[in-house]
Amino acid sequence: MFIKYLFGFSMIFYAAIAVGQNTELANIYLEQADQVYSEAKDAIEIAKEIYVQAAEADTMHVRANYMAGRLYLETVNRDYSTKYFERVKRLDPKYKFNIDYLLGRGYQYGLEFDIALKYFEAYKKRLLANRSYRGNDVTSTSEVNERIEECKNGMEIIDMPSLYTIENVGENVNSAWPDYAPVLNEDETVMIFTSRRQEGNTNENVDKDNFYFEDIFISKRKGITWSKAKNIGSNINTPYHDSNLYLSRDGKELYIYSDVGNGDIFYSSENANGEWSKPKPIPGRINSAGFSEQSVNISADGEFLLFASNRPGGYGGFDIYGCYKEDGEWKRPFNMGPEINTKYDEDGPFIAKDGVTIYFSSKGHKGFGGFDVLKTKYNDKTQKWDKPENLGYPVNTVDDEVYFNPTADGKRGYLASVREEGQGFTDIYMVKYTGDLGVTAKSRIVDIKKKENNFISDADLKTKQLIDSVLNISAYQVYYEVNSAEILPEFEGKLNDMAKFLRGHQNLGVQVSAFSSSDGNLKFNLELSNKRAQAVVNYFKKNGIEEDRLAARGFGVLSGSETKTRKAEVKIMDLSRFGE
Repeated sequence: MFIKYLFGFSMIFYAAIAVGQNTELANIYLEQADQVYSEAKDAIEIAKEIYVQAAEADTMHVRANYMAGRLYLETVNRDYSTKYFERVKRLDPKYKFNIDYLLGRGYQYGLEFDIALKYFEAYKKRLLANRSYRGNDVTSTSEVNERIEECKNGMEIIDMPSLYTIENVGENVNSAWPDYAPVLNEDETVMIFTSRRQEGNTNENVDKDNFYFEDIFISKRKGITWSKAKNIGSNINTPYHDSNLYLSRDGKELYIYSDVGNGDIFYSSENANGEWSKPKPIPGRINSAGFSEQSVNISADGEFLLFASNRPGGYGGFDIYGCYKEDGEWKRPFNMGPEINTKYDEDGPFIAKDGVTIYFSSKGHKGFGGFDVLKTKYNDKTQKWDKPENLGYPVNTVDDEVYFNPTADGKRGYLASVREEGQGFTDIYMVKYTGDLGVTAKSRIVDIKKKENNFISDADLKTKQLIDSVLNISAYQVYYEVNSAEILPEFEGKLNDMAKFLRGHQNLGVQVSAFSSSDGNLKFNLELSNKRAQAVVNYFKKNGIEEDRLAARGFGVLSGSETKTRKAEVKIMDLSRFGE
């Protein structure tokens, strides 16, 4: 069926080229899309693409535009839905009772929270004015109030200085299919993850949603490159759904999710030959009868465990539970309490190496939509967990970010997310913490134009003078073409000089701050500026500069001349002075 619809869609696509844009063609598209959606409703991606073609064939066709927007809102690139919902509202404002709510959701996914709020408030007014309305196109007051709160949070969080950058780990790991739940060993040389790809899958058939069944894959890192991911093997993977949860720090024990008992935690061990044993249920009282356990993480000393479960007695939905080991056995689990758990879902806990810092994902704490990754630390004075801190954008988006897996040194982390620059659906990304290279008062940025800086010492001044004499720059400006993050040849010469200089001075690093013009929406501009910053970092990495000496951040729109705001500002910094 999957192939049949792809073939039929291709025939219609070429018909579009021959016939041109008109209502008759739009109706042909609609008939085909409706057939896909009714006969194989879970094949939503195929149906979406055909509805989009229908909407583009006739931009005045209300139903075609509504269905295109609706299916965008239910899949990936959800902010694209606004284009089609705006047409619906313009053509027939009464076509759907909750059209303002749907528009608000689209703008929320695009991080345009101020516009989203206007639509949500407009919908609330309509809802209050029609209290007796009971159509299936109504959204409850409680739900719209949640969206309003998320947008208000988003406006605050998006303006917070980001301490992170995010980078796709590449096509050796990611595929055109959903890839997610990355777990790594402590030295970051092994990555195990779940994928619904076709290549290497244990089952050659697709599930009812037209994606292949979940299988567990493994990739190993040599230098800075991840090897081509391969299926972890038939001892772990079955013809049905199999997904990983946690990899021990030595890389020898893999914990997986099993559908047994409505969802239980199993584990497998790797032998000296690199083969994985048949999975067994995790011992102790962690798995429950009739309820689900869907994530697990173990502390560095092996004595404390966290997991998520929807068992009775929690605060609502999935909660995070703790469990101590005594005499080699996991004892009775306990709820981690209201500082961490809310009436909504919490999932994906991770215990940092220090044993007192926890990362987890939540739908209930202060966030701007879906699951957000948060961080908290146990406070010895209060004997409680500190208020969880949202990691902010670009780590979190309005979509779901779950199973954040930080490295032992806390400088990097890995998670799966839906991003526009991804290989397909959900991709795996590396998150880099840049806080230690942030532009703070005591960071002593090497900038010869600021010799009046009160924090400059004789050593700093000598470094400034050295850079001035060798490179004749303080902050180098790299400019970009419209909507591009590609470094132009005219800027490579100076970047090469900087890289050569940095290779000879290990105490120096680079801070990259990138910007965009106001051509696109907020989400587009933030993503583009982050890509520009990361492009400079990647250039230095290819020229032999270690990653921990490089930091980058995209700031979005910079006011001023359009040609002068599409840039990255590159500053050399004295790393030897950090931490004082």
